[in-house]
Amino acid sequence: MTGMWGPLGLIGGAVLRGAGCGTGVLLLVHPSAGVLWWLIGCWLIYQAGIALAAAALPPTARARDRAARVRLLRAVERLGAVQRLGAGPGRPEPGPLRDHVYAAAGVAIRWEPKPGAAVAVLAHLTGSLLTLTGLAAALAVVDPALAAGVGLCVALALGLVLRPRGRRAGATGRAGWDARRRASRTVAVLVGVLAAGAALLPLLAAARRPDAAVGLCSAAVLLARFVYGLTAVDLTALRHRRVTRRHLREVERAAVPEGGGPGAAPAGIVVVPARPGRLGFADLAENVHLGALGPDESVPERLPRTVRLCHLDALAQSLPRGWRTVPSAEFSGGVDLDEEAWRRIAAARVSALLERGATEVLLPGEPDPFLAAVLADWSSRAGVRVRVLAGPEGAAPGGAVPEGPEGSTPGGALPEGAAW
Repeated sequence: MTGMWGPLGLIGGAVLRGAGCGTGVLLLVHPSAGVLWWLIGCWLIYQAGIALAAAALPPTARARDRAARVRLLRAVERLGAVQRLGAGPGRPEPGPLRDHVYAAAGVAIRWEPKPGAAVAVLAHLTGSLLTLTGLAAALAVVDPALAAGVGLCVALALGLVLRPRGRRAGATGRAGWDARRRASRTVAVLVGVLAAGAALLPLLAAARRPDAAVGLCSAAVLLARFVYGLTAVDLTALRHRRVTRRHLREVERAAVPEGGGPGAAPAGIVVVPARPGRLGFADLAENVHLGALGPDESVPERLPRTVRLCHLDALAQSLPRGWRTVPSAEFSGGVDLDEEAWRRIAAARVSALLERGATEVLLPGEPDPFLAAVLADWSSRAGVRVRVLAGPEGAAPGGAVPEGPEGSTPGGALPEGAAW
């Protein structure tokens, strides 16, 4: 519900702002009895649009951040099973793949700007453009040519603001800083000239239309404000969002199993990697459930058996932010965990998948004591099958799961399943 409410609230707020400004200018262009009360109503509509957008922005940004985090967590979950059989043709090598995971985690998940930061930029652009559209529509009632001139100024200003970043602006060090500073100053001056031009057109029309002078002068003031306000847009968040999406796509591409998409393999099988990943960008809860639970769902409530078997409550209570603690001091508010804690988390991932419905576990070799205790409990009480993969380093030859005493995996191929 939040995913729909947020964007609708932002769009609705922008529409109300544009309608309030455009209708107010029309009322001043063609004044009538009781115009003051109508203008107060337009002002209230404009303020309602601002309030609606302000209320919708935080949940929308949080939803975008969570969507990026869940995409990466689920890709990493699938990646464990795929990488157990090697990179395969057409997939990135382990080195570049690690770079993609690290970049997606750092840029998208914890470091600023997050994907949600781009929502504020898009909301600002959308609100400004719809408000300018409302003003242009009001001016078209007076003179269509006037609206065309204003629209041209707005389009040129928007093109300057959204221009591609130049080669010199991408340089590093002092030279890059100076180039970006000069470019931003130049754009601000040029957009200011266009804002003055957009405001000058209604002022010139007011000289020819004394009956509509008040409305045209009001439109000139609003145009100057909103056109020049486009210079406040910082496109860094949008550029980072594009970079993040590229890295996420590379990770997801590597995580797709051979011969099918994410849903092609049979479910219910947990493939334990030889070296479980340490996801320092995700908090303790996400390290356990790997994006399977919602933002308001509690791990102790949804996965009580896993919490009990792995003694996760004691681990969470020892951390400064409990379940929301990031297990890496590299990130703000995070703390480094010892080897025992990471082994407990790796065992908890397997237990969480079993508690969510998996019925079979494939191991690369003998499990450590933490995982062995968890699997023993699940095998004795829930009848979970546990098998060890054959071949060098625990990998099945040719990508097939070796037959066990009770038969082979349906289809014979290593499933996408869950890799933890």
